[in-house]
Amino acid sequence: MSLLSSRRDSLSSKFVATYNRLFHGLAPEQIAPNQDAARFWSTLLELEVESEFLSARLSETKKEECLGPLKSILNGIILACLHYATTASMDDVKKAHAVETLSIASRCLLRKNLTGWEVMEIFAGGVHESDKVFNDLTAMISDILSDAAAPASLRHQVLQLAVILVAGISQLSPGAYFLRRDLFPCIVTIITSLETEQFTFEAALLLALLANFHKSDAAKLNPYLRRIRETQDDALMHKVCWASNFAADAVAKSYQSIFDDSPPTLGTTFGSLLFSLRPDRALAATPVDPPRELFKNQPIEACVILLPIFEFLSINTTFQTIFVEPMGAAADKSSRLAPLPYTSLTLSSYLLTHASSTHAPRAIAYANLALNLLLVMVESDIIMDAFCHTTDASIRLCRQRLPLLPLSPPRAPICALLDCSVLWLRHNLHKRLEVYAYIKCVRICYRVLWYLQRERLRLEYHWQELWKALIGLLDFLANKVDVLITTGGIEQLIQETVLVLDLALCHSSAILPSAQAIHELIYEVVRSAAVFQKQQVLLEKLALPKSAFREGENTATDALANIHVVTIHYEVKIRNAGATTASRALRVLSKEVEHDGLNYGKDLHIEKPPKQADDVIAFIRYAYMDGMSLMP
Repeated sequence: MSLLSSRRDSLSSKFVATYNRLFHGLAPEQIAPNQDAARFWSTLLELEVESEFLSARLSETKKEECLGPLKSILNGIILACLHYATTASMDDVKKAHAVETLSIASRCLLRKNLTGWEVMEIFAGGVHESDKVFNDLTAMISDILSDAAAPASLRHQVLQLAVILVAGISQLSPGAYFLRRDLFPCIVTIITSLETEQFTFEAALLLALLANFHKSDAAKLNPYLRRIRETQDDALMHKVCWASNFAADAVAKSYQSIFDDSPPTLGTTFGSLLFSLRPDRALAATPVDPPRELFKNQPIEACVILLPIFEFLSINTTFQTIFVEPMGAAADKSSRLAPLPYTSLTLSSYLLTHASSTHAPRAIAYANLALNLLLVMVESDIIMDAFCHTTDASIRLCRQRLPLLPLSPPRAPICALLDCSVLWLRHNLHKRLEVYAYIKCVRICYRVLWYLQRERLRLEYHWQELWKALIGLLDFLANKVDVLITTGGIEQLIQETVLVLDLALCHSSAILPSAQAIHELIYEVVRSAAVFQKQQVLLEKLALPKSAFREGENTATDALANIHVVTIHYEVKIRNAGATTASRALRVLSKEVEHDGLNYGKDLHIEKPPKQADDVIAFIRYAYMDGMSLMP
């Protein structure tokens, strides 16, 4: 070590001086020749951890150094911390310092793009030692989290360490050690204990991350998936909903703080009118759409709470019941927060409005998660029953991009869910089209309409907004197909969109609330006849050879045929009546339907649609990234 380095160490704290020497490659016996290694580490862990220094020092250390000259030093630090985190008494400062040091080291090292074997080399000293070290590590985490006698602050530290490890290891092979030891009981203890319930956000996140380790090929092997599916612990699920609601509300408010889109009141509307009449404002342009760049860093990391909500809702029917419970008549009206279902719809509206604004992959990933969450909701009879039969829900939805949704009085929550779909359909039509997200959105619409017709629920809703959005999607595809950048799926998207409109027409009397609403649907379809004609041409252009025939192709063709019969029939009636304006055409069409009814074609929607919500595998990398960012 140079004279300058020695002088600098003499002016530093003992903590800084010791770690500087360690990172210069000096072994404990070289730094403190009069102490054995055990005494050296014990003395070091008695010192207050200077986290900023240690984080900076580890962050600036290159991956090659970690696997080369510093590997034994790093391994020594980790093993010493693991030893004292496991064996020190609860009132021994070495225990808390060891956990804190482990957290800092894990976070910094796991950000270096390590492979699975490299993680085992640095943390365990080699692949052959990994079983012992990682089994001891998960045992320590389990023991402290489940120990009611441990200080809440220490249990919180260990919980954050577990999140860092699981998020940092991600899908690498060492993650399997967290499947071998079932941490579900101790995570539940953290969530349901009064002393630690404030840490529910991190505990729920940890559970969701664990449930997603190699999820696609380990559904039967992952104990956390089975535990989430089978648990009947009401206290656990109520606490998850409680914490999720606060987090989701904070994320939505983050959007609102960037651009206030509060629905106008009589006072604000009158004030805006007076302001616009000022002489200096009379000719001024006042854009309503905020610049899209304002939202480029949205959503905030707390949005990752949607992942545990999705995991519980998708496989646990008891959780679905608890999820909608606050919507009932006995709900606490004094709470400053709306029930979680309403907050989830509010947040989804912002995610879906802004997803493609800046083509940020992270924002699009969150929008996909929101769409999957909405699809899970509409595939649950429990949730759909609550969403359709609650009639006085005031749910705030995003109003930050034109065209705005119509303002509505309190209504059924299913209307807000349909509005979320309209927001996605409207605001994400770009050259780089998220085709499979659009397919999910169309499936949400189909599932809602199918449920309404099955239950014969005539829903009061601004239906024209949905019809225009769906037909607008078809028109966009027909006109832009040659320049769209996609990974395929256009043909499927057209087919499924056509089927939604066919279902609406076929069962319009069971879904729509009035004769006028039926007439408006038919009118929107008839005046878009050219759009539907283009779909037939486009499907023929995109079709694969007959040997590659796919299920649904004939159904979509039959649906288009149904729609073509309607458009031709009413186009002739309108033309013969000499109607030259939209209002006159609508009157002609209304008179015809009232006199003869809507004589529609074959009903293609008899069978209940299968559940189609997917695992959110593509989202997990962002869950790891944001989970890690949230940890200290």
